[in-house]
Amino acid sequence: MITTLVPGPNTFNSTVVLGVQVDLTYPGTVSMPGTQFLPVNDPADPTTLIALLNLDPNGINLYDGSQTFFDADTASPFKLKTLLTLNPTANLIFNQTIAFERARFTCTPGNALSASSFPCTVSSEVDVTSRTIPVDQRPACNVTLSAP
Repeated sequence: MITTLVPGPNTFNSTVVLGVQVDLTYPGTVSMPGTQFLPVNDPADPTTLIALLNLDPNGINLYDGSQTFFDADTASPFKLKTLLTLNPTANLIFNQTIAFERARFTCTPGNALSASSFPCTVSSEVDVTSRTIPVDQRPACNVTLSAP
C-alpha cells in the first residue's frame, strides 16, 4: 500500500513543514506485524514493513529528522500513525504531490480489499514557525494498493 499527500488549491505551501502526522486506518482483515512503536528499518530493504518514500538528499528527505511509526491495533479502529519531526533541511513543502509512505500489511486470504478500505488523513501539521496548520489547509492523503 502506498500513501501520497496531494495538495489542493487551499493547501498551505508558503514555507517548510517541520512536523506532520499521517493516520492510516485499516480493516480487521489485515494486520501489521508488531504493535505500538514499530522500528524504523532500512527503506532500501524490500522486506521493510514501513518505509518513507521521499529520500532525496537534493530535494525532499523525509528521513531528515525523527520518524515514529505507531501501530494502534488493540481495538477498532486500527490505525497506523506516522509522525515526522523534521529538520528544515528536509525541504518538505506541499507545493507538489509527495510520495509519502509504503506499508506492507499481512492480508487474510479470500478477503477483497480496495483503497477505500484504508482511509487516510493528515491529522497534524506544523510549519517552520511552530504554527499549527488548520485542517482545511492540509494536503489530502490518497492510498493505492499494490501487490507485494
